[in-house]
Amino acid sequence: MTKRRCGLLIIAIVSFIFLIWEFPRNFQSKFIQAEHAIQTLETAIPRPKDGAPTPIEKIAGEHPLRRTYYYHFDAKVPSEVRPAFEKAVMVYNQTGAVHLIPGTPRGRQNGITFFTYHREADDQRPNYLELGEGGPEIERYVGLGTYTINRAHAGMNLAHPQTGIRTSVAIHEVGHAIGLDHSESRRSVMYPMDQGHLKLSAADLKTLHALYI
Repeated sequence: MTKRRCGLLIIAIVSFIFLIWEFPRNFQSKFIQAEHAIQTLETAIPRPKDGAPTPIEKIAGEHPLRRTYYYHFDAKVPSEVRPAFEKAVMVYNQTGAVHLIPGTPRGRQNGITFFTYHREADDQRPNYLELGEGGPEIERYVGLGTYTINRAHAGMNLAHPQTGIRTSVAIHEVGHAIGLDHSESRRSVMYPMDQGHLKLSAADLKTLHALYI
């Protein structure tokens, strides 16, 4: 082995060791930065007079999000379910914090997919009835022109016809999709159990406006 090749090999080994040593530290640093960003954002939200503040979905608060979303329906969503989602869209558009537009997201655009599914009650939780699910799906692109997009989902569980198609459930799941987490206040649309609310509470509005400045 020539001296040049030997030197290159030593550099490669040292670089590899440095990478292994630094990766956990860099990962921990990024995690701490994300935690700090969430805490700073939630601290800036005034505590409402009507109860507990509405938390932010952790993953949605790590980086700034554009307020415009393009939403569309999964092909399997029944026609009778769609009006509930449309009413939920209207509720959020009236806040002025976000702008939900019908259409399929492209490129750097945020998007929400509305869907339905069937999931029967869990025998291990006989008193729990799942009415829907939703949440953000954050994609972060780093480099020249760094940007963050949210390709979220909001769905309703049709396995329990006795509960009916509830607009309040659609509002709750859309809230999750755009970054609102569960609230401890029964006045909030984000309370874990459906309260039948068809409008956002003062706490919901404050968090939504803080999230989409």
